[in-house]
Amino acid sequence: MSLDTKQTLLIKQGFKFAIGATLLGMLFWRQSNLIYNFVYPIFGYVTVLVEPTMGSGINSGLGRLGGSVLGGFIAATLLKSFGIYQFGFFIIPSIAYILAALICETYKWQAAYSQATLIGMLIAMRSVGTSSEQDIWIYLRSRLIDNWIGIAVGIIVVLLFWPQDTRANLNNYLRQFLQDVPRLFHCIIKGYVISSQKLAEDGDIINKRQNLLSRIFKTTTVSVTSLARANQEIRSDKLVEENWSNIIESQNQLSRQLSEMLRLSATGSDRNLVEQFTDEFNQLAEHFDEAFDTLIALLNSKQPSQAPNFYFLEQDLSAITNKLNNLRSTGQIGQYSASEALRFYKFLQNLTGFIRELQQLKKKIIHKAEVSGFGKHKSFIKFPKRTPPSPKRILEIIGIGIAIGMVLAIIRHIQFPLPEIYSHIAEVIAISVMVTVIQPTKGRSIVIGMAATICLCITIIFIYIVVKCFGHSPFSSGIAFFVTYFTSAKLGFAPLARIGAMVVAVTVIKDTSLFFDEIVVAAFCSAVVGSALGVLIATVFMGGSSSNELESSLKQTFKQMGQLYQALVDPYFQDNGSEVDIAPLKKVISGAIAKHPLGIKMAGVEQGSSVLGVKHQKFWNFLINYEQKLFTQLGTLEDGVQQRIPASLKEKFLPELEAIAQTTSNIFNYIANAIAARVLLQSPQVSSLVQEIEAVEHQLLTLRVESREYSLEELIAFCTVFFTLKEIVGNLNQMSQDLPFYIQ
Repeated sequence: MSLDTKQTLLIKQGFKFAIGATLLGMLFWRQSNLIYNFVYPIFGYVTVLVEPTMGSGINSGLGRLGGSVLGGFIAATLLKSFGIYQFGFFIIPSIAYILAALICETYKWQAAYSQATLIGMLIAMRSVGTSSEQDIWIYLRSRLIDNWIGIAVGIIVVLLFWPQDTRANLNNYLRQFLQDVPRLFHCIIKGYVISSQKLAEDGDIINKRQNLLSRIFKTTTVSVTSLARANQEIRSDKLVEENWSNIIESQNQLSRQLSEMLRLSATGSDRNLVEQFTDEFNQLAEHFDEAFDTLIALLNSKQPSQAPNFYFLEQDLSAITNKLNNLRSTGQIGQYSASEALRFYKFLQNLTGFIRELQQLKKKIIHKAEVSGFGKHKSFIKFPKRTPPSPKRILEIIGIGIAIGMVLAIIRHIQFPLPEIYSHIAEVIAISVMVTVIQPTKGRSIVIGMAATICLCITIIFIYIVVKCFGHSPFSSGIAFFVTYFTSAKLGFAPLARIGAMVVAVTVIKDTSLFFDEIVVAAFCSAVVGSALGVLIATVFMGGSSSNELESSLKQTFKQMGQLYQALVDPYFQDNGSEVDIAPLKKVISGAIAKHPLGIKMAGVEQGSSVLGVKHQKFWNFLINYEQKLFTQLGTLEDGVQQRIPASLKEKFLPELEAIAQTTSNIFNYIANAIAARVLLQSPQVSSLVQEIEAVEHQLLTLRVESREYSLEELIAFCTVFFTLKEIVGNLNQMSQDLPFYIQ
C-alpha cells in the first residue's frame, strides 16, 4: 500500500462510517419499539468504525461493551444502595467515576476507560425523576443490548468492506521500503562517482535522492507508528511472534546508513579516488537490485523454500577492499588527499554495515515467514497484569471525580427552554467533559478539548446547512455522518467522531423540525461548554504536566545516550571490556525520540503563546534537533566498533582516547542535569576537549604512511570511530555554547 493512498482510505472509512450509521439510525428510529434508544446501536457501530484497523476496531468495540458493564454495574449498585436523594445525585457519579477510573488504570484497560467512567454520569442523569430504581437496571441491560447490536454490525463491516489489517499494512510498508532502497543506492553511486561539477549540474539526481530518502524515512516512521498502535489490538501477539519490532529496527538501521552514505557522497569536491572504483560500485548496485528483489519475493511467499545467500554482495565488497589494499601496498593511495581517503573509508564502513544489516533483515523476514503459518495459538483476549497507579495519579483521579460532581450540579440547575432536549444536551456536555478529563496530562486535555470543540462546531454548522437544504432525510444524515468523521480524522482525532455521531443522530435522523433551530443552538453551546469545563477541570485538578513530562523525557534521553556512548566505546578501547546488550537501551532511546515532536505540540498548547511559552518551545526544539543528530552519530559509532582497534594505534593513543571518551560521557550527563535544573551548572571543559581531539587527529594524520601496514578493516573502522567521536564532541560543544541562551 502506497502512502499516497491515505486520503483514499480516509474517504472509504468515511463512507463505511456514514452509510452504516445512517442505515442503523433509520432502521431503529422507525422501529423504536425494538430497542430502548435508537442512538445506542449507532454509538456501538461508530466506536468500531473510528479505529483505523480491524484489530483496533474490534478491541474498541469490545472495550465499549466491557466499559458499559463495569461502569454501569458500579453506578447502578451505588444508586440501588444509596439512592439519589439530596446530594446523592452529585456524589454517586463522582464515586462511580473514581472507582471505574482506578480499575481501568490498574489493569491498563484503555479501550474501556472512557465508557466505564462516563456511564456513571449518564445513569445518574437518567435516574432523575424515575419512580423506581428498578428502571436503572432495565436501562443498563437495554444499553448493553443496543450497543452490542451496533458493535456486531461494525465488526462485520470492518471485516468485509475494505478491511485494514496492521499486519498487512506493515508488510506493504516493508515492501515499499525494499523497493525504494536499491533505487536510492543507485542514485548515491551515480552521484558519488561523477565530478562535483557534473553533480551540481544534474539537478534530477539531487532531487531524486532527497525524495527517495524522505520516502524511506517516512515509510519507516509510519511502520513504527502502526506497530505502536497495534499494542492494544486483538491478536497483537501475532506481531510479536513475527518479530516486527526487530524488522523495523533493521529498517531504521538501513535508513540511517543510507542517509550517512548519501551525506558522504555529497561532501567534498574530490572524486579522484572513488572514480577508480566506478565499475565495482556499479556492479554492487546491480547486485543490490537482485538482493532486494529476492527479499521482496521472500516477503510475498507463505513459506520460503530455502534461505537465499547474498554471497555476491560480499564478493563485490571484497573486490573493492582488495583493490584498495593494492593501492595502499603500492603507495598509490598517497596520490589522493587525506580528506578524500578518509571520506572514502567512512563510506566503505557504512557500506559494510549496510550489507551486514541487510543479512540480518533477511533472517528476520525468513523467521516472519516461518511463524506466519505455524505460530502458537494464543487466547483471543489478553488480560493485562495488575499495575496500580501512583499515589499522585490516584489523587488526580479523586480530584477529577469531585469536579465531575460539581459539573453535574451545574447541569442539573440549568433551565432549558425545551425539556424534550434536556437529556440530549446534558449528554453532549457530559461526554465532552469526560473525553477531555480522561487524558493523562494537562496539555493533552487542552488539545483534545480544543479539537472536540472545533470538530463538533464544524459538524453542527454543517448539520444546519444540510437540513435546511435537504430536510430530515437519509441523504442529509449520511452527509452529516461523513463530515463528522472526515473532519475529526483529518485533524488527527478520529475517536471524537463518536460525539459528532450522537449529535447527528438526535438532530438529523430524529425528526426535530418543530424545534430544530433551538436544538442546534443548544448543541453548539453545549459542545463549547462541555469542552471548556473539561479543560478547566483538567487545568485545576490534574497535576500531570505535558511540559514537565517532556523535559523529564529529554533529560532521561540525554542521560541514556551518555550510557549508550560509554557502552560502545569501553569494549572497543579495552579488549577485556565487558560487552553490554545495548539493544534494549537503543529501543528505549529511539522510542522516546519518536514521541518528542508530539510532546512539543502538547506542551506548547499547555504553555500558550506567552513570551515564556515561546521561549520554552525554542528550547525544546533546540534539544530535539541535537538529540536526533547525536543518536544518529551513535548509530554510526556502533558500526565502527565492530572491529578491533589497530594494536599500534591503541598503544600510542589509548590514554588520550579514553580520557576523551570519559569527558564526552560527562558532557552528556551535564546537559541532562542542566535540562532538569533549568540553570547553568558547572560545565566540563568542552572547548579544551575539542582541542584535545584535534591534537590527536593531527598526530594521526602524520602516521598516514605507517597506517598502510594496518589491517584495512581495522583501519576503516578506526577512522569511522575516531571521526564520529569528533563529530559527537563538536555537537556537544555547540550545544554547551548555545545552552545559556535558552536557559537564562
